[in-house]
Amino acid sequence: MRTNRRAVCWGLKLLGNARPPSGRYRQISAGDGHSCAVTTSGKGICWGRNGFGQRRVPAGRYEQIVVAGLVSCGVTTSGRRVCWGNNRFGQSTVPDTGFAQVSAGTVHACAVTRAGQGVCWGSNSYGRASVPAGTYKQISARYVHSCAIRTDGQGVCWGRNRDGQRAVPARRYAQISAGYAHTCAITTGQQALCWGSNSSGQRIVPAGRYTQISAGEGHTCAITTDGQGVCWGADGRGQLRVPAGRYTEISAGGAHSCALGTDGRGVCWGNGDRGQTLVPSGRYKQISAGRSHSCGVTTGDGVLCWGNKEGSGAINVPLGTYTHVSGGDDYTCAVASTGQISCKNGTILIPGG
Repeated sequence: MRTNRRAVCWGLKLLGNARPPSGRYRQISAGDGHSCAVTTSGKGICWGRNGFGQRRVPAGRYEQIVVAGLVSCGVTTSGRRVCWGNNRFGQSTVPDTGFAQVSAGTVHACAVTRAGQGVCWGSNSYGRASVPAGTYKQISARYVHSCAIRTDGQGVCWGRNRDGQRAVPARRYAQISAGYAHTCAITTGQQALCWGSNSSGQRIVPAGRYTQISAGEGHTCAITTDGQGVCWGADGRGQLRVPAGRYTEISAGGAHSCALGTDGRGVCWGNGDRGQTLVPSGRYKQISAGRSHSCGVTTGDGVLCWGNKEGSGAINVPLGTYTHVSGGDDYTCAVASTGQISCKNGTILIPGG
């Protein structure tokens, strides 16, 4: 989007997904062949594919809209949560109440209401949508199981338990992260614990105290209290080999990992066959590792993305300041500090408008 807050998109054109309606926007999210945004007046608008009605935004004023696959969900200004699009498993059928936090899984979704109630909807195979009684402050929905932290700090998981991913140790937790078939969490005492699948050693946590943890597909990464990055689990592509340094953030992707140094420099390691480990030079304040691409927000509020299908490395982004970056299946969108929106197919280039 240009400085007048009008959206501009380009890249792979599938049924209009690169042609946003005219208007002024403040937030955007990209999905599988369609995108949605919130205008400066709070109206929700979607464009692109509409095979499951994913463009049919319910009436209302919105604070935020999030797109995942073929489903779109939004939070209205009154706190009401609504979803639309593919409802094969009931994932678009949202209980009629106000929510404080939501997490979308593969074919189910979960949320915490303002009163602390945990609610899940969609596919309930393995019981993944059957929330235990209690009040919650955080919830996480993933492939076939879900986890949450109760207001008293107790962790609880439900759903499939073939690998023991529901067997939460009795502790008080500050953070919880549900992975593909394992779960990790950090206690209020800064102890990191993992349980569930250990096919690649992804739940064998090295001794130490931790401040942040991130579960990837077959490996896990965390930051110790003294700022060291530590990874464990699958290492077929070198995703565990953290470069020496002190870090403030770490992110475990598909078969690569990224971290943000205390000096603001971003670094990635592991599988780099699509350029996802070739971090452009500069200083960053946020970094994120996807399955085969990576993105970061610079200290100057610019956004850089690298990797994905084109196998490209560093790509220079034209002038612009950004506050948030969101990656879809085939492209990435970012919201600028001025409210402008830019999108690019292939998660490679985000122009400044």
